Amino acid sequence: MKTKIAIIGSESFSRRAEEFTEHRPDISLELYPYEVPEQSPGLLKKLRPCDAILFSGSLPYMAAEGALKTIPVPAVYMKQDETEIAATLLSIALHRRIPLSGLSIDVRDKTVLENVLTASAPSEVWPAVHVLDEKYRLEDIVAFHADALKSGCARLAVTSVHAAYDRLVSSGLPAVKMINVKSSFLKAVDALCQEALYQKSETTKAAVGILQADSRLTDSGDIVNRLARLLHAHHFDNGDGALLYTTQGAIRAAVQLPEFQQTARSAEGMLAFGIGHTLTAAKENAESALGYMKDEHPDGLYLLDDKKNLHNLYKIGGDAIELRVTGTALTEIAEQTALSPAVLSKLTSFGQNQNTLQFTANDLADYLGVSRRTAERTIKKLLPFEYIRTIGEEMTYRQGRPRAVYELNFPVY
Repeated sequence: MKTKIAIIGSESFSRRAEEFTEHRPDISLELYPYEVPEQSPGLLKKLRPCDAILFSGSLPYMAAEGALKTIPVPAVYMKQDETEIAATLLSIALHRRIPLSGLSIDVRDKTVLENVLTASAPSEVWPAVHVLDEKYRLEDIVAFHADALKSGCARLAVTSVHAAYDRLVSSGLPAVKMINVKSSFLKAVDALCQEALYQKSETTKAAVGILQADSRLTDSGDIVNRLARLLHAHHFDNGDGALLYTTQGAIRAAVQLPEFQQTARSAEGMLAFGIGHTLTAAKENAESALGYMKDEHPDGLYLLDDKKNLHNLYKIGGDAIELRVTGTALTEIAEQTALSPAVLSKLTSFGQNQNTLQFTANDLADYLGVSRRTAERTIKKLLPFEYIRTIGEEMTYRQGRPRAVYELNFPVY
């Protein structure tokens, strides 16, 4: 089966992409050429079904980044490498006979250019260089080259941005585009195809939702029907509520919809999802997620994936909570303290993300989203085994006992 890739780039880049993949029967290209990179968000609105998206450079990718959040296929842009820079400089040396010192050049990563030049030329004859950051402006690139050319510091502009080349040439200034090398293009395409195949396999994984019956849910039947429609799910009454059979991809798409979030919030605390390689495994994970919500975090909408990582579906991209202890150190802590994998996962994340190593029970309570008393109970379980150490006291502004200051004493990385 062919991998269909949408190409978003200049007309010339699109033509080169077709040439490079002419003898690749496993790849099918859909071309969406633009005149200027700022048109790329509009082109995404015309996007037909595809497996992946390849942008010609970081400028069109950055322009379209906001729109990409709602498109469930991998999207990347062509990154510059040493082969492209070396091929471009060699072509200039052979056909134009302009020395390096007579060039102005823009690159996305200065290190890549330096890797090429260090091996071939002393630093005093290097070209004038403009580094493109992630949010570069076309006007700044054109101005850099125009100033270098008009001042006599450069005789030829070498640009990585097709739109900058068009602007310079239309102003009567000498310029060339960075050469697109076939091997670099196909390397990027092969990596993108692998990512697309992986994402497909992830999207089609079995998923089960459990909606537990509760006296508060007077319209539970209506909620089940709405969830099933939004999740493209089959649903069954299991006596204690309802089971929703769907896929991971359907859940990812649904959580982006305001109607789904509104419906799910009406059943908050009684609805959870699980992912697995089989429906049985997915159902077991959904039950574990539901149990976690009842015991430790009644608010939110949670999904337990096949790696035993718990995700809050209202915070897509946020830190996951591990419900499985791995590694000798954490296994030992779990056995000695009887703390749950979820708590140990949060403690590890707490240790990684704090600006300071020292903390109080209040600090830990705020991070875990629990009461101070619950945080203190957790600390007391760790103190006898010296997984937490008391290192001092903190005076409060009000009258009362000083607060103990602690420090974690187990591996968190």
